[in-house]
Amino acid sequence: MCTKLPIILSITCASVFAQPEKSAWEVLKTGFSDKNIDTRRQAVTATGSIGLDFEALRLIEGALRDPDSWVRQTAAAQLGQMKAKQAIPALKTALDDAAPEVAFAAAKALWDMGDKSGRDLLEDVLTGQEKSAPGYLSSTMHDMKRKMHDPKALAVMGAKEAQGALLGPFNMGVVAAENAMKDGSGGGKSIAATLLAQDCDAETLRLLEWSCSNDKNWAVKAASAKALGQCGNRDAIPTLEQNLSDSRAGARMMAAGAIIKLSGKGVAGAGGSRQ
Repeated sequence: MCTKLPIILSITCASVFAQPEKSAWEVLKTGFSDKNIDTRRQAVTATGSIGLDFEALRLIEGALRDPDSWVRQTAAAQLGQMKAKQAIPALKTALDDAAPEVAFAAAKALWDMGDKSGRDLLEDVLTGQEKSAPGYLSSTMHDMKRKMHDPKALAVMGAKEAQGALLGPFNMGVVAAENAMKDGSGGGKSIAATLLAQDCDAETLRLLEWSCSNDKNWAVKAASAKALGQCGNRDAIPTLEQNLSDSRAGARMMAAGAIIKLSGKGVAGAGGSRQ
């Protein structure tokens, strides 16, 4: 071992074996300050794999202030995957990030940890704040935070991240995910519909029914139909029936599945059932 080596090599070898953790942290910390954006993102991801370690969280939270939006987005997403509730205050601050993809990633991370602070932002993503959307006037004229972002831009998230989410936990299916990306905004809208359905109330149902009827992207209509099937009731069936004649099979079939699922539910309040 090291004791049989020349004295200089022995000292070097001993220091490496004695402090591997210190060396590893130095590698990661160097990665966070690297000039290459991808290297910094890889440092965030690698540090996240450590788990809920104090120093790991400190580094990743610091990456929420990185000059590059891709790195900030990665940091927000990573904190969500880690379920790092200690980082909730930092993620709430990130909701006001000038880059819409960062704000969206922060909203999703908070949502995944049970914090609904980003609900307004998710609603903006789903509707694009089109004038025909439910609650357009009441929801935009007084909320200063929402004025910090272009609602149209909010709907256009990083396609790769959106597609990964759709193919993974949101389980829309490969065909729907691929088509959701074609108009740029489909991925963000589809994710927003799926997340909002987890916090089902009367306003959510109004937004989902509106999206199911009005969105031009069939994959978004499919995601909204699936969400209605999850949190709606039989009152939503007439809206879903409109899509049974949609020219795209994905929208038709998802609407049909939702109708079948809701047929066993009553007409009580949002998401409720009355047998």
